[in-house]
This record gives sequence, C-alpha cells and structure tokens, in this order.
Amino acid sequence: MIISQLLDAQPHLTARECEILECVALGMSAKEIARHVSLAPRTVERYIENMRLKMHARNSAHMVACGVFYGVINVPS
Repeated sequence: MIISQLLDAQPHLTARECEILECVALGMSAKEIARHVSLAPRTVERYIENMRLKMHARNSAHMVACGVFYGVINVPS
C-alpha cells in the first residue's frame, strides 16, 4: 500500500475509542483512564493497542498525532 492510500484511509474509531484517545492525549495513564471511564485498566490497555493498530501508529504519541491529523480529537488552542 502506498503512503497516499494510508493517509486517505481514515480509521473508524468508536465513541468509546475516541473518548479514550482524548484521555491519552491529555497524558492520562491507563489506570487513570480506567477510573475516568469505569473500565478495568487492562481493558483500557486493550483499547489503546487496538486504536494504535487501526491507526498504524508506532506508539501512543504517534497515535495522538494521527488522531489530530484525522480530526478524531481536537487540540485546544
């Protein structure tokens, strides 16, 4: 797959995934996110890994950057 196809292929994230991605963008840990959204920490870690794979991101920071790029999350000014 060429790079332009990857850039055009916006990943589909669920509402819960978007909520968790916003928390990741705020710098919250998996345990903090778990308390915030009433899930087990391991479940949050699984959500984060699944989002990372969907977005073809190398790590959490790259995943947040992709979320901003695709317009999934907004960066406050």
